[in-house]
Amino acid sequence: MYDDFLNNGAPDVTFLDEDNVRDCLEEFVDSDYGQAMFGKHPRPASVGITGSIEFVELEGPEVVLSLSGAFWHRRETVLGRAAVWLNAKMPEIVEVRVADLDELEDEEVVRNEYGDVLFREDRRAPDFNGDRATMEYQGNDPDARGPFPQGIGGFRSGGSMINPA
Repeated sequence: MYDDFLNNGAPDVTFLDEDNVRDCLEEFVDSDYGQAMFGKHPRPASVGITGSIEFVELEGPEVVLSLSGAFWHRRETVLGRAAVWLNAKMPEIVEVRVADLDELEDEEVVRNEYGDVLFREDRRAPDFNGDRATMEYQGNDPDARGPFPQGIGGFRSGGSMINPA
């Protein structure tokens, strides 16, 4: 469903209730896209991605989710893409948010008893192949591509020597 939405636009609409939010979130996590983003799937788990997204509660037209674990993507990107999907499926949603804004931080700041910063701990999954750092260095948004690039030509998996324009 989510993968069709990315390619074709508007999905079938449903009404807003807790069961439908859970079902739509499950569709998002189990989509081809989600299989590169969430740690419940073998490929991302094999490179240290442990991230998960869970439904917490429904407060009227507001959906509250929880992010946990380590994502390769920025946490705000994960929440944003889930929000777009949930809003497409249930247009009456006014807001999709996390209960604790700290869940959106990609690094944890560790301070001493005086409030001085001792160090910053990266909460993201390891940059297992260096792609994220390279894209950031080049000024590109790594979240636009993700950790596993598609085979698009040459001798890459799924590729062909002929790459039509």
